[in-house]
Amino acid sequence: MRIVGTQISANAVREEERRRLARLLEQRLGQSLNVLLAQANAYHAALSRSPGHARQATRTLAEVAARALADLRDLMADLNPSDIDDLGLGPALEMLSLRIERRYGLTVTLDLSERAIDISSHLALAAYRIAQEALHNAGQHAGAGRVGLSLRLERDGVRLTIADDGDGFQPPKPLGAPVSEGKWGLAEMTEQAAEVGGRVEVSSVLGVGTQVRAYLPMVPREQGDDDVGEPLVEPLTPREREVLAGVAAGQTNKQIAARLGISDRTVQFHLGNVLGKLGVASRTEAAVLALQRGLV
Repeated sequence: MRIVGTQISANAVREEERRRLARLLEQRLGQSLNVLLAQANAYHAALSRSPGHARQATRTLAEVAARALADLRDLMADLNPSDIDDLGLGPALEMLSLRIERRYGLTVTLDLSERAIDISSHLALAAYRIAQEALHNAGQHAGAGRVGLSLRLERDGVRLTIADDGDGFQPPKPLGAPVSEGKWGLAEMTEQAAEVGGRVEVSSVLGVGTQVRAYLPMVPREQGDDDVGEPLVEPLTPREREVLAGVAAGQTNKQIAARLGISDRTVQFHLGNVLGKLGVASRTEAAVLALQRGLV
């Protein structure tokens, strides 16, 4: 399923982003501050009659305050990714991935072009925001355990791919559907790409995972150009070809895992990437396409 271009109001997307920020502040900082207040009251009440309880309340105060401070720093980094200006896009994505791993318990694997430092500031920010949204979606909504992020700098633009092994979902079909169906994260990614003349595609298979692919051109398309271009196809990695070969041979995930010496979940992760890259929704379609194109 492809989401190309945008018919979404930029103001509507930004307004929803403000609402989401307010919810995050309430969920992450509001709860911590409520606990701090309760512990402060407990400390005050126990100070004179129970020094032991007072010391425990003090330790809890310090722990909660430290968590609240860490949450605040994460939110500030999300809102103002100064790492891009200070360190460059590659290191900024590494820092983002570490925060995502800590917040959601994910494992994020990075494959970043060494030439990412050459990306202009406006493209770097767009790529960062798309990656940020996709990673948060994987951790907060998809129930993913692993996420792979690939950034490639080509002659004419930047290609960004984020693939997870989460629950998957049915991407909206009409261009305006992300808003009407409440998919504000998709709307934000679409808007970010459109602002620099790029586009986003989303492929997802229930029970397998989701793949977000973005193309951000070095030179924006002329205004009014509705050419959607070719699908954002990324070459298969050697491991993905091995998994695809097993699928084409009719092997199950367990059989493929045993042959390659990897886990079932790793096979599922690579298979999700394969389905997304080939633009198909099932193992059967992938096997047929692989044989037709000579991929195996």
